[in-house]
Amino acid sequence: MPGPVFLRGDRVTLRTFEEADLGFLAPAYEDPTVRQRMGSHGPYVERHERNWLESLDEDTVGLVLCPQEGSAEPTGVGLLTLYDIDEREGRAEMGAVFLPDVRGEGYATEGCSLLLDYAFGERRLHRVRATTLAVNDPARATLTRLGFELEGRTREATLVAGERVDELRYGLLASEWDQSETDD
Repeated sequence: MPGPVFLRGDRVTLRTFEEADLGFLAPAYEDPTVRQRMGSHGPYVERHERNWLESLDEDTVGLVLCPQEGSAEPTGVGLLTLYDIDEREGRAEMGAVFLPDVRGEGYATEGCSLLLDYAFGERRLHRVRATTLAVNDPARATLTRLGFELEGRTREATLVAGERVDELRYGLLASEWDQSETDD
């Protein structure tokens, strides 16, 4: 049974990740293109996902992204996470993974926007960071669209398909998110 809706947007909902969701992201980890963009080298292992599920707490929020198609039990197409939440310092990291067949549908942008509203609004965080690989053009485009600034590059940090690629670090401040919301 799917978890309860946590955040709702115009086209997507974000609901809690539950045991019934284990395995739904396997196609993303098994797709060589997606796996390489994430810097993942091994096959999907449910045990690792189960361990991650059991680690969810106030410092790690994991939400399944579901398109709103009128279904009573929405099917997940991606996972958004807000993790390493440090309330004292007011910071966290955001991550996302999506099934390969939903690329280009705008779900990442809307889902991440909802998560950022939550991070800056409800959690009152000061900054959110995100890390991706230089070869992950879809993630880089989404982060830029959301207003993230490229803050750093770790050269040749990860091996992807036999080649060393750079890791990119992005950041977004609450004041920049507030500004981006008023510009639309």
